[in-house]
Amino acid sequence: MKQTKREFTNQNINLDAMAKVSEQFFKEEGFKTQSAKHPKGWLIQAQKGGIFRSILGMDRSFTLTLTGDSNNVTASLGIGKWLQDLGVAAVEAFLLTPLVVFVEVPESLWSFEIEHHFWHYLENQISLGLQ
Repeated sequence: MKQTKREFTNQNINLDAMAKVSEQFFKEEGFKTQSAKHPKGWLIQAQKGGIFRSILGMDRSFTLTLTGDSNNVTASLGIGKWLQDLGVAAVEAFLLTPLVVFVEVPESLWSFEIEHHFWHYLENQISLGLQ
């Protein structure tokens, strides 16, 4: 799965509210999450837990960046390494460089399903009025 991106223009979106509902989506799907706010936007990571994944060293996570202002929001979703410390430097790195990750086929099919479900959820939340 490569990075996917959606742009939302002229919709008066509250970026903080968008970050909150995005993180809530992943929590409801059983992911552990972490997020950090930066002057340029938000970085949210979501990772499936479990002992089996830990033993196999699967430290991948969905990484969502939200940037822009209320009338021009860009949301980018990709798969990246789970960051142990979401400091300012890490957030800046994700907000300033594109995500490109290659994933094995079985995991990429599962990732595609979650990604599709996430975009549908987020677009519904926006149509309901993320203000």
